[in-house]
Amino acid sequence: MCVAFWSLEHPAYALILCSNRDEYLSRPTANAHFHSFEPVGRAEDPDGKVLSGRDLLAGGTWAGVNRSGRVALLTNITEPPGKYASSRGELASSFLLPKTPTATLRDELDKLLAENGRFAGFNLLLLAPRREHTEGGRKLCFDSAFVTNSGGGGRVTARGLSDAERRCGGLSNGIDCAGANEWPKVKKGTRALQDVLETATEGISESKLVERLFELLTWTSDPAPVDRAALRNTIRVDPFLTQVPQSSDRKEYYGTRLSTVLLVRKDGGVCLVERDAWMLDPHGDVVEADAKGQRVFHFQIDLESNDDQV
Repeated sequence: MCVAFWSLEHPAYALILCSNRDEYLSRPTANAHFHSFEPVGRAEDPDGKVLSGRDLLAGGTWAGVNRSGRVALLTNITEPPGKYASSRGELASSFLLPKTPTATLRDELDKLLAENGRFAGFNLLLLAPRREHTEGGRKLCFDSAFVTNSGGGGRVTARGLSDAERRCGGLSNGIDCAGANEWPKVKKGTRALQDVLETATEGISESKLVERLFELLTWTSDPAPVDRAALRNTIRVDPFLTQVPQSSDRKEYYGTRLSTVLLVRKDGGVCLVERDAWMLDPHGDVVEADAKGQRVFHFQIDLESNDDQV
């Protein structure tokens, strides 16, 4: 995934999030579904604890939500390829399916801060749900953390989101505090999300909100990028030929594989919609996907299990 935009401060929604995943179109990938990160190739539990797509090459995920409301979203930092001990997808999958289910966000951060040197460059947004007492009753909200190593093999650091980032935040493949927020795609997307939020505050149906968010994710710069150096300029990446890092003589198409919208209402209701963007047909040719083939999921977070989980 290469770009995401979110809000944690909407009157009706604890979370509004939309994102694009950019990747080689031939990379083995499973669509969003419920599972428990069973080893690739083994039968999966349709009643699993995690809802996400899966990277079938490395086994992890780039983004997802679990049944108790945890959310993880991962982007790779743009940098030359290198060799590292672990896959970055583990960072998201270990948060969504923790070895210790009672671990708090603070516990998870302490564990991540000890992971220096193991990963290529990454940015990681972590959201942990809890119930908040309000005049209208107890409602779901999210505690948040932004984790990064600022580049391959770097020291892992973590911080909370600022008030501005909680209201309307954006994340791509740049380095935190080193111009990442100035990337054109991030600035364009956060402005567009702010426009959506102002309309949504006035009251629109959930289906219309979903469509507005997907529309935001289709913005393409003019001219469209023809190499990875220009990807900071566009939210949706039209496929272009590129060399695979592991092989200097094999070329592949790279572009936006899919788009995802995740909504979590303050009553704990979850709606996740995933749509393919660009894909390869059986002959290996690039085709634009039909939105009618989207995957839609609805489920209810167990609010009782989220008391005092900070």
